[in-house]
Amino acid sequence: MAVASLDGPRLTLALVEAQVGSLVEVLPVAVLIASPFGEILRANEAAIDLFDDLFEDPLPLVGQFVSSVLDLARAARSLRVRLRWLHHEGEMLRLYVIHEANC
Repeated sequence: MAVASLDGPRLTLALVEAQVGSLVEVLPVAVLIASPFGEILRANEAAIDLFDDLFEDPLPLVGQFVSSVLDLARAARSLRVRLRWLHHEGEMLRLYVIHEANC
């Protein structure tokens, strides 16, 4: 079995998943975890539901850039976005918590 190499952000994501992955999945608000450069590495079910109607072709959120997704979403609805940085041994990830402003 081949072992996949993990870069810094993906290793940090693996550690976050091990510690709080199941919690992120059951949260009722959209959560995106992104690389320091904004590439989405993880999206919970609420995020998939929130952004589902924005794309003509249902592209996965993972691999897209947060700025592009949020720009498209903000053109369609009012959102509240909170950004926190996750730090681990010199590596960082962006944690976005997103919900519609009228909620």
